[in-house]
Amino acid sequence: MKVAPNTVVAIGYVLRVEGEVVDSSPEGEKVFFLFGEGHVLPPGLEDALAGREAGSFRITLSPEEAVGAYDPDKVFAAKRADFPEDAKVEVGEEFYFEDEGVPVAAKIISVDGDDVTLDANAELAGKVLEYEVVIHEVRAATDEEIEHGHVHGEGGVHH
Repeated sequence: MKVAPNTVVAIGYVLRVEGEVVDSSPEGEKVFFLFGEGHVLPPGLEDALAGREAGSFRITLSPEEAVGAYDPDKVFAAKRADFPEDAKVEVGEEFYFEDEGVPVAAKIISVDGDDVTLDANAELAGKVLEYEVVIHEVRAATDEEIEHGHVHGEGGVHH
């Protein structure tokens, strides 16, 4: 069966940035997802999977095909007083803020006294992503999986 909308796909992958492994599927495990949901994979990787059958391939995605370009406008300043009193305000900590009612994750990139600088860019924004992918299996999604928008059973939600 070929990867297409409303199919369940089981893959293994290794993700590299500039030759360094930054993520991978757990050793010996398959990652299951409902293809075509549009929020699971970078768009370029989803496009590369479409129409494929079980097997392996490599692909390099530009930032635009992956998680997008780095946006310097997503770096912003805050004051220590803007954080909860018991918050750990240190470089690397992640917080959620609201931007016009929408929650946005931002990571602290510097702290200078009461001045805190945060970056709301995705961690891999602006990066070229190199994937090695193994498609282990492809099957038709059940009506219930399609209705719920996720995989059930092995590798998915059990309810």
